[in-house]
Amino acid sequence: MTEDTKLLDWLEAQNAKASYTGWCIFRWSPSGRGWRLYETTRPGSVPSVREAIRDAMRVEGAP
Repeated sequence: MTEDTKLLDWLEAQNAKASYTGWCIFRWSPSGRGWRLYETTRPGSVPSVREAIRDAMRVEGAP
């Protein structure tokens, strides 16, 4: 099984390609269909996958 660090490193590498913006965000779907982590120009986006996840955890009150 691939360890979490390698999975996140791979996502960071994909984001660093800046195929669209190089900025990403984690957010809940407004239609209630789940959550998303994606590259975007949306306000609140950040240049790191890890930072996007940390921001979401902070909003949700995770430890």
